[in-house]
Amino acid sequence: MKQQIKIYTDGGCDRNPGGTGGWAYLITNGDRTVENSGRVENTTNNRMELTAAIQALHALTRPTELELLTDSQYLSRGITEWIGNWVRQGWHLKDGSPVKNTDLWQDLAAQARKHRITWTWVKGHADDPYNLHVDQLVQAAIKGKKGKASVPKESSDLVPKVELVMKQHKPVAISIRMAAPGESKSSSAKKIQVDLKHIQKLIEDLLEAQRQAEENR
Repeated sequence: MKQQIKIYTDGGCDRNPGGTGGWAYLITNGDRTVENSGRVENTTNNRMELTAAIQALHALTRPTELELLTDSQYLSRGITEWIGNWVRQGWHLKDGSPVKNTDLWQDLAAQARKHRITWTWVKGHADDPYNLHVDQLVQAAIKGKKGKASVPKESSDLVPKVELVMKQHKPVAISIRMAAPGESKSSSAKKIQVDLKHIQKLIEDLLEAQRQAEENR
């Protein structure tokens, strides 16, 4: 699995604890971005940070190699440093008190096991545009405004589509684009155009690439 996907998450609460909270994530996959956000009453900053990561991982439709970036030390250190001891101690701290937000930590751990994740802490409110964007989504969610939600297509979900390019009712080139199976609407994303005079060379190159791929299977 190639590491193409990055996920930025954030969460916050207008009065911590017990106030109105918001969570948000943004998924980048090459030149595609997807975002989502939500609002929760009577919550905490930490619960919103965890919820953002959980919701983002729930949005992935298959096991994926990815980097998840957060400005929450609670989330990044919890999932990489502390959770092992919590599990061994039956979700209790050394002093015997229960781990806070156990329900969310267990959900996050279950989702994380499905993927290969690099957890990265980034400084909040710095110069990372995606981190700043998810913070804005959180603030909007707290005020009742919801972000967009959709799931990005992974490169393995896309297939090449070939279309004839006409000029003055005559074929002049072919257009090759990557599209989801069954997609009919034309898109300029990941599209190349090849003049007809170069098609034979393209076909030869494709056949050679196929031959080499078969030899190395």
